[in-house]
Amino acid sequence: MTEHEHDEFSIAAAMIGGVFLLALALFVAAMWASPANSHHTPHHTWLLSWIPHSCCVTNDCCHEVPERDVTSLPNDNWKINVTGQVLRRTANSPDGKYYRCYCDYDPAAGKWVVHPTANTRCIFPPLLGF
Repeated sequence: MTEHEHDEFSIAAAMIGGVFLLALALFVAAMWASPANSHHTPHHTWLLSWIPHSCCVTNDCCHEVPERDVTSLPNDNWKINVTGQVLRRTANSPDGKYYRCYCDYDPAAGKWVVHPTANTRCIFPPLLGF
């Protein structure tokens, strides 16, 4: 290989390496900024696998809540302590924990917002006494 060919080869290799690093950096940046990545943790994906779509307008409004946040009432009704809402059990929690789906639409922001006093759409308490 002549010195000229060696220089051309080195330049070509450097360009290919630079393009590869740039593509890799862009891929990592896109994955980091991806909305799916920021919201769909393995736990969130698991929630979406059993919670009905009608319970979770934004796909991010259902969360585990402490038992003290709800009160069991007769006939399988449940009171949301912070709001006073009373709902029938939507379904049983599959893992023995309590889940509440709650969000309100904020027209000024143009999006659904989760906050403690938001409207509860669904409640998933565990089956008690078993």
